Amino acid sequence: MSRPYVWQMIKEAIEALDGKATYAEIRDYIRTKFGDVNKSTITCQTIVCSVNHPSRVHYPENKKPRACTSQYDFLFNKGRGKVELYDPAMHGLWELREDEYGRTKTAQQGTIEVGAGGATPKHQTKSSQKRESLKLERPSPELITEYLRKWDKLENYKLQEASLTLLFKELCPENLNIEHVLLKVSALNDFYSTNIFDTFTVAKHILAHRIDPHLKNENYKIVNAIAAIPIKGKTRNFYSFASKYCSHHKPEVFPIYDSFVEKMLLHYRKSDRFYEFEQGDLKKYDQFIKIIRKFKQHYELEDFSLREIDIFLWLAGKETFPKTYSTKRGSRSAR
Repeated sequence: MSRPYVWQMIKEAIEALDGKATYAEIRDYIRTKFGDVNKSTITCQTIVCSVNHPSRVHYPENKKPRACTSQYDFLFNKGRGKVELYDPAMHGLWELREDEYGRTKTAQQGTIEVGAGGATPKHQTKSSQKRESLKLERPSPELITEYLRKWDKLENYKLQEASLTLLFKELCPENLNIEHVLLKVSALNDFYSTNIFDTFTVAKHILAHRIDPHLKNENYKIVNAIAAIPIKGKTRNFYSFASKYCSHHKPEVFPIYDSFVEKMLLHYRKSDRFYEFEQGDLKKYDQFIKIIRKFKQHYELEDFSLREIDIFLWLAGKETFPKTYSTKRGSRSAR
């Protein structure tokens, strides 16, 4: 007998869990009952079936305006990774409604949709509307999953990362000779447009630090050590590049620092006070790791890896704080 659809598994789980559950409890029930089901798929389908979740409109089932009376409308999002069975008598009648810009939105019937502080001015650009909306959305498992889903659809980035993974993980995994290090430095410089004009000096500097034991032992201080590079009598700080170089050896351990990630962390520090830190702390890699871990803890994102949080911060930051100039090949060149 074939297994039920994932949304049907979720419905069975929430009913079996007395009508209230966390995302983690739903996943545990499904895996116990039905075996290995992709975690992201369960999360995405939970969003799809939550009548009040603003991100549900990004999925095919909810693209068009309609009343929330279909088979996909049985959950109510309580926030912080919690849902309960949707009860119109308690939660009100919900619908998918088209706003004044032709975009589908979740809304409670009988309410009027306005922007923060009133209607959105006509002169406001679409990008500024998007930034304003995103800044109001608290990081949650649903939001992170939505951005990971977006990442999976970015073919150019995925192919670029796959090429670098082949180079760093299979062809040249160690840093014992100048040819291998120079090849990796050159590839990163080209793909990310990091504007390093003396790749040979950078490669020699990395080789001299014998970084393989540091990578193996997850010594975060190695990032700052290889970032400070003497070139023509001046010490240049290639901090973002150094985080990329280490990250491509161990992406789950060494997340990438860049300007978008910095802006997102500073924004959430200001809006939610998730952790007290100085902007300069982000340029100390061991402190940068601590800040991201505090971010995960504050927003209850422990199920996500450092790399997944990094992808969310970069992609959401790229949308929220877009550069005013074009970037090479659409790569993460601002990183």
